Formats: sequence, structure tokens, C-alpha cells
Amino acid sequence: MLISSKNIKIRMDEIHNSKIENSLVSVVILNYNDVNYIEKCLDSVFRTTGCKFEVILIDNGSTDGSSLACKEKFPQIRLFQNKENLAMAGRNIGIDNAKGEYIVFLDSDATVEPDWIQNLVKSYLSHGIGLYQGKILEADDPTIIGSSGNLLNIFGFGYARGNGEKDIGQYEEFEQISFPVGACMFSSLETIKKIGYFDESNLLYLMYDDVDYGWKALTMGIFSYYEPKSIVYHIGSTSAKLNPQKMYLIERNRWVCLLSFCSTGTIFKILPLLGILEISLFSFFLVKGIGSVKIRALSSIIKMSSKIKKRKKKILETRKLKDKEVVSHFVNEVILPTSVTSKKSSNFLNFFIINLSKIARTLI
Repeated sequence: MLISSKNIKIRMDEIHNSKIENSLVSVVILNYNDVNYIEKCLDSVFRTTGCKFEVILIDNGSTDGSSLACKEKFPQIRLFQNKENLAMAGRNIGIDNAKGEYIVFLDSDATVEPDWIQNLVKSYLSHGIGLYQGKILEADDPTIIGSSGNLLNIFGFGYARGNGEKDIGQYEEFEQISFPVGACMFSSLETIKKIGYFDESNLLYLMYDDVDYGWKALTMGIFSYYEPKSIVYHIGSTSAKLNPQKMYLIERNRWVCLLSFCSTGTIFKILPLLGILEISLFSFFLVKGIGSVKIRALSSIIKMSSKIKKRKKKILETRKLKDKEVVSHFVNEVILPTSVTSKKSSNFLNFFIINLSKIARTLI
């Protein structure tokens, strides 16, 4: 008896769907005094369909009683309470205690569509090992994109593709990206354990944790992907402002990542270009009235140099790809949000960085 290709496809789809329905996914959520959003987040998560899941809520030393209130409302939550705020390193508690075959890290101010996990698992089964993110839309206006895949520049600038754009279906294709957005990062537990813990050194406190984790994975040959069928809504995902403290953290942590992941040889090769770029950025910040940001960032990097060196040594132990292979997954451009600077200034800065990036690629 002949079996048609159509019947084979139907049978394969049934097996595929059965795998998804029977997979256990650990949803790991960090909470720190997020009483205004955490219950909404959990309400949406517990409407998840199409697969089995557990929720691990990690409280980072909250004082507003929000996590206990959530535990009372959702007793099935597995609650872990820290005495202090461990920032994103708190996610490591989730890694150690997850029971699922898959794991997803979700921000406490995010909400999700019912099939969000189902589509991520399906995508993983179809495309294989990697870090995954869905389409992030603005919670206050779901027609606006927060991230349709995060991209990284050769000089360490990370940005969310499509940020602030109207969602008109322009990013509906599954694609490889540079790193997954921190608001919703998905993978198999096995892959996450292979990559290892989120940064515990506090060198990246509050900023660039997603850039760092995706970059670390990339050096190990583990790529990141964008799955547009998984929809997540995030508060303030397009509200980046030219805040001095935020820009200081971004600039400092950008350099922490550069010095951690790029070989010493690569840094020396592109150092003249980095010098030109840093002088240009300093001038830009001076015009914006926050020139001290660059000085503070440089001073902090110098003070942390010994810790960065130790961090780099540890990363080298698991590294598989050379810098040239890693940067092949980066982009040349950097798209700044219009909330940070004018479109004209952004276009000029982007043109400048693109040309520097092209030259840098030839040197690595």
C-alpha cells in the first residue's frame, strides 16, 4: 500500500504537535517591586495554551509585597525570594531549579498571547539549537514595534530592529539575529546550561545583559533567532530617552562586552577606528550636554580592568568561533531611536558608523 506525501506530512504534523503539547516549559520571571505589572503578567501567562508549563517567580528583594500577593493569587507558582537585588543574575536561580525541557525568561512588565510558548517551541523543533525571541510590541500601543529581532554592531552597539515603527507586517519572516531581547528569551534548558549563567560579576549591572548573553552564546557557535509568530507586549519598549545615567551604563557595559569577547589582537587592530568613534561620541554627548557620561564610563572601565581580564579568561574556556566568524553575524549600522536624537542626526551618525564598521571588518 502506497502512502501519499500528503498523508506523511499530516502524520509528521501530528507527531510535531504532540511533542509541543507534551513539552514542559519553565517560565522564569524576575520581580523587583513591580506591583503595578506583575499580576497582569502572570494573568496572561496562565492563559497560555498548547503546551505544559510551570512558572518560577524570583523575587529580587522586593519591599512592596508584590511577590507574596502573586503567590496567594497563583498558588501553583514556585516562588524564590532573594534577600537582595541580584539584577539579571537572579535568573540563574531559575536555571538551577527549572524542571522543563525548555525555559523562557520573561520580564515582569510583559504580557503574552496565549500561543506565545507554543510558537517558540514549534520554531525550536523546526530550526534547532539556539536562543529565540518573539515579536515584541508596545503594551500601550500594540500597533507599534518594540523589537523584531535584536542586532549588534561590530563596535558593540546593540539595538532593537523596528523599534518605534508601525507594525504593518514588514517583519513576518523567521530570521537569524545577533542576540535575543531580554524581555523574552527562549531556548532549551540544555542549551542554556551549556551557555552558562547570566553574568554574576555585577560588571553589567542593569544594562546590556541580553547583548552579553547573546554574544557569549555566539562565541560558542550558538546562534539567535527571531520568531514573529510568538507575540509579547512590553511596557516602555520604545521609550528610550537620552538619560545620562542610562547612557553611562550603556557606554560602560558596551566596553565591558568589547573587552570581554574580542581578542586582544582584534582590539589592537581596530583601536584607531575605536578612537575615532569614541571622540565622535564624546562630541555628540557634549552637544547634548552629557559629556561627563564618556569620562565616567572610561574611568569605570579602567577601575574594572582586572575583573574584565578575569571575565575574558573564563569566556575563552568555552569559545569556539574566532572574532571574524562572530562578527559575520553582526551588522554595520546602528539605528538610534528618534527619542534619543533627531532622524537627521541619527542618519548622519549611522552613515559614519557604517563606514567605520566596513573598514573594521577588513582588519579582523
